[in-house]
Amino acid sequence: MDFSIKDILNIVEYGYFSRTVINYIYPYIIDESLKFYLLLLKSIWNEDLDKALFYANKVISTTTTTMLKELARFEKIDILLKQNKFEESKKEYMKLKKGIKNLSENARNIIFPGLKYLVSIYEENYDCIRLWSKNYEESYVEKSIIKYSKARKEIKKENYNKAYKLFIEGYNLAKKFPHPTMICSGLNNAAWWIMNEGKEKDLIAANLLEYYIGYYFEDLNYTYNWFDTIFEVKKINNDMRISEICNIVNELKKIFPEVNLDKKFNRSFYSKEFEKEIKKNFKENTIKFRKQKEVNIPILFFSTYTALIEKPFFTKSHILKLIFEGNKDKIIKFFSANYEKMYFFNVMMSDFDLKKAERRLLNSEDVEDSEYNISPFYLARKKLITELFKKPKNFKEFVFNYFKLRDEEMKVFDVFLRNCVRYDIKWPVTPYPKGKVRDFALKYGLGYKRVALGYYSFEDDERVLIDDIIEGFLK
Repeated sequence: MDFSIKDILNIVEYGYFSRTVINYIYPYIIDESLKFYLLLLKSIWNEDLDKALFYANKVISTTTTTMLKELARFEKIDILLKQNKFEESKKEYMKLKKGIKNLSENARNIIFPGLKYLVSIYEENYDCIRLWSKNYEESYVEKSIIKYSKARKEIKKENYNKAYKLFIEGYNLAKKFPHPTMICSGLNNAAWWIMNEGKEKDLIAANLLEYYIGYYFEDLNYTYNWFDTIFEVKKINNDMRISEICNIVNELKKIFPEVNLDKKFNRSFYSKEFEKEIKKNFKENTIKFRKQKEVNIPILFFSTYTALIEKPFFTKSHILKLIFEGNKDKIIKFFSANYEKMYFFNVMMSDFDLKKAERRLLNSEDVEDSEYNISPFYLARKKLITELFKKPKNFKEFVFNYFKLRDEEMKVFDVFLRNCVRYDIKWPVTPYPKGKVRDFALKYGLGYKRVALGYYSFEDDERVLIDDIIEGFLK
């Protein structure tokens, strides 16, 4: 099995999101320059600009293919701009401009809108970038980038409502692709720039942003600025769930200690007002819970448990017995013991109405319909697991094996399970699991493709731990 540059371009169009498929195909690639190109992209996604620049130069100096050379040069321009090396980037741009006419449509489709996006960000320092041609086919993500570029121009004119509309149009296009980074970028900018113009709109966009962060991302390094926007939106709207955002960010900080948090995130999770709201929601959710089929209770519990960053303390044998017995009165009594358990129960019984929230983006007169009592971040993570276990096999055995894991193993395995679903889109290449990973997928009815996507979302050294965990589930 080998892959051409065209195959690679069809994959990397998804940006950071394509990492899992890149990890899968990397061992099969023969062309050394193509390998350097993939390492260049991965270095960019890891925000290691020095390493990215190294690989960009390696591609440019080793490849005999014009397309690959100019794609690497395009990435090099962006890297140099981020390093504030404007004169060097200008020289590279002039070289790119000479070679761009010889590129295929695939390469142009990546480069042209990307250059437009760079113009919108670096125009003051880098006004030499101008597209010499508009003759290229636009994919949804390219159209999205162009919408964002137009929105930034409107911001400079202080036309914030028009910019908001363009950001939302770009978001809708990015969602069709789908391109997670562009999805969140559009919502983030929409929420930020409309904040002082229309509070209803900014809260709706922020709720959706929070949902998509939970659905697509794990790394606080990547999402911190988006959380900052959500914080500011909730602050200006006097939303009591601001404490949830602070709690999420602080818990993620424990996993990503290198991230420097603004002191504004130092807030207590449980305020008297929030506790009152938790109790009120708990009472309402017990009514919903009594209508649930007993067979659904274990998956509701498990999906909630995996969604939370900091796990609540449960006596494992006791809670699992309760959940699988399905005695609703006993379960309600158990979760009524304190606010932490009531909050867990509320997450368990809540869902995020994505379609309703999206309808409100450009029609926000009914604000109540866009408000949520539970963080959309957690509800998105919960949805990933309920989707994965729609038709499971040996589910009880799976859950009992899960609760045998050590805390660190559990954190890694939670990410693996979420990645099985979040990366499950129509890729040009379908990963396939091997050996024990395949046996694991078969035993628990999780789907070969999904399990492979979750598995290859980790790097080589990280997969060793996944292998060890999976082995425990096969005994």
